[in-house]
Amino acid sequence: MIQCKGKKGAKMIRKTAIIIGASSDIGLEIAKKFAKANYDLALTYNSHKLDFEKELPKANLKTYKLDLRKTEEIAQFFAEVQKDFKTFDSMVFCAGISQKRALVLDLTDAELDNLFEINTKAAIRCVREFAKLTANKNPSNITLIGSFVEKNGCSCESAYTSSKSAMSGLCKSLASELGNLDIRINVVAPGFIDTKMNNNLTKAEKEDIADMTPLHRLGTPEDIANATYFLSSDAASFITGQTLYVDGGLILE
Repeated sequence: MIQCKGKKGAKMIRKTAIIIGASSDIGLEIAKKFAKANYDLALTYNSHKLDFEKELPKANLKTYKLDLRKTEEIAQFFAEVQKDFKTFDSMVFCAGISQKRALVLDLTDAELDNLFEINTKAAIRCVREFAKLTANKNPSNITLIGSFVEKNGCSCESAYTSSKSAMSGLCKSLASELGNLDIRINVVAPGFIDTKMNNNLTKAEKEDIADMTPLHRLGTPEDIANATYFLSSDAASFITGQTLYVDGGLILE
């Protein structure tokens, strides 16, 4: 069941952002960016719950436990959010899981199903439910967090790459489909970001990756949050159907 917790007596503000996967390093930084812009926040987490009220002490927020593998919870979550907030302006889907590095020969059906259930199918389901809330009601926008691996692939992470590459195809299709409903959609594709997800890399490996990057550093969660907020803001009101690579120039076209 979804659990909900919210602040009482918080000041009403103008816009609302739904952030799916807000307990990740990138998700939390995105939440902080929207909070600084005075958005109301609907934040989801699953197994990793943060003290969001401590991390975002001045934000008007509600938190929801959401298991993206359970389709009924997604619909239930959006029903709860609709009761808790009046209007909806932005949704960011930054939930996701990584793949244990392995040859495709050793990939199990269970691993494959889990990757696509969370990284791809859940994204589509969340977009569907968000669009129901906002279509032709007010200008709104969606940002999907993809990955730079969609550009050149990633050996021994073929399932993860496939699940994340789907974000750009989904984005292009939905930009046309949802545009006349006043909904924009874009993808932010991070490069190597210094998060807990990359803690499997040694210090030397991280330094090697930084050396391969024209800006000679790894990205930070704040780098992704800045790009995400820009695409969600009025400054990007004529941008839709695009994938923005935030990778320090690692993938150059």
